[in-house]
Amino acid sequence: MLVNQERPRHGVACSACTRPLGTSYVRHVSTQRLYCGYDCYHRYQQTTMATLWPYRSSLEAITVLAAISTWSCMMQMGALSRSLTEAYLRAHDLLTPEGGDG
Repeated sequence: MLVNQERPRHGVACSACTRPLGTSYVRHVSTQRLYCGYDCYHRYQQTTMATLWPYRSSLEAITVLAAISTWSCMMQMGALSRSLTEAYLRAHDLLTPEGGDG
């Protein structure tokens, strides 16, 4: 939110560059952080996003997401194969006569 013609409290500084705020400044609505202008706000948001998402190239990000997706799929397939094997063995035990081998 852009704030015009309203002085902040005395001694309040920009959250990004620590310069004193003037009569026009930017206030982030959800965090209530104050910035001296849109440039500082934008620069701080880019720095924050780079910290949260450290992958520089889209190829690297796609590779990481594909590896996570593949691992998740393999875990689900492993659980399914174990369940099917257990069900088969239980059914085989029920169908096999007690004295025979089947």
